[in-house]
Formats: sequence, C-alpha cells, structure tokens
Amino acid sequence: MTEYDRANFTGVYEGQSLVESVSITEVPWEIGQPQPVVGAVLKDLRPGRLLDVGCGLGRNAKLASDYGHDVVAIDISATAINKCLDLYSNSGIQFYNLDACNTGLAMKFDVILDSATYHAIPKHKRIKYLREMSRLAFEETTLHLITFAASDHGMPKPLASELSDIAETVESGGWQIELAERVEYKGNAAAIEEFRKKKGLNIRLDGNGRTRLPAWHLSLRLSQS
Repeated sequence: MTEYDRANFTGVYEGQSLVESVSITEVPWEIGQPQPVVGAVLKDLRPGRLLDVGCGLGRNAKLASDYGHDVVAIDISATAINKCLDLYSNSGIQFYNLDACNTGLAMKFDVILDSATYHAIPKHKRIKYLREMSRLAFEETTLHLITFAASDHGMPKPLASELSDIAETVESGGWQIELAERVEYKGNAAAIEEFRKKKGLNIRLDGNGRTRLPAWHLSLRLSQS
C-alpha cells in the first residue's frame, strides 16, 4: 500500500497531516464553495434523489439541494459530517458518517456524485466501491465520477490515473462509460505547497490562486448483462 492508501481523511479535518511524507494539515479540496465542475454537471440534471459520496464539508451537497435534488451525503470522516450538520442544519440534506465501500444504505438513487472520492479510495478497494454504488443504483441511474487525470501538470500517480486504467476498474465494478471528458478540479494551493515542492509537481494556478488539477469527468451507467 502507498502512503495515499493510508491517507488520514478524518485527521486532516482536525489539523493532522493527510499523508505521512509531508505535512498537509489543511484540507486540500476545501475551497469554501462548490467545485465549479460539479456545478456544471448539476445545472443540466433533472432533480431527483442524489447521493453525494465523500461529501467533505457539504458544499456540493448544498448546491445539489439548491437545484432541487433530494440529497443524501456521506463521508468517512465523522468530523466532516458533524461540521456539515452544523453548517446545513435546516437544509433538509441527510448527512451520514459512512464508508463508501459498505454504506449499509437501503435506498436507491437517481444520481450518484463522486467528486474526487474515487482516487482517495485505496486501489484494491475501488472495485468493491463501484459494486456498492451499483447496488444503490436504478437501471437508469447515472454515476458522475470526477477523478484526477494523469498529466504533467497534475497529481502524481497513483492518485492520478490513465483513462484506460479507470475504464478497466469501472467495467469490473459493473459500470460502463457513456461520456469521458477532461475537466479541471480546483484545490487549496496553500494546503499542498510543501507537498508540491517535495514531489516536484508542476501544478498550475488559476486567477484566484487555486490549483487547476487535470481531472476526468466520467458519466457512467450500469453495464447491461
């Protein structure tokens, strides 16, 4: 297992380091607002029951709710979920501290949103994760998966993946790719500055000083058996 497989996703919300080799004590994916790429996805969707997997501090979940979706949002970090419950206590969003690979949920969803959760799951658990998502899906459900793409200007492998590697895992997990497009995922540049220098990463910034991380947006449907 790599240090990314052992990442401390609960501790980073409490000021502990996310990874072992370098200090990352701010949440790198927390930008104080919904991810722009998620906003672009949500604005074109018909409202329905939506599952936000790895919701963090709930920015995307709140936007989905504002667009009229009935939102269930889960995260493996109890600290993050508790903060969501405080931030959005009157939103109607259902927040749960659950493992995405074994949620225990008994409902199904029209839309599943994975905004940078796939690459945070240890590689050997990704098929199990996708099969759990298939259990929660209707035949017509769409899973929107946003994950780091291998690039000279992005995150290192295995956090970032080639499309062919993702496709193989997706198919083993019971899904098929309907759409694959390159997008940008915004991040907290200050949080990963030491990490960027130590790993020799050539990450670009936008006009607001946020990281512009190359990513894939995949639209997935259940495989037809």
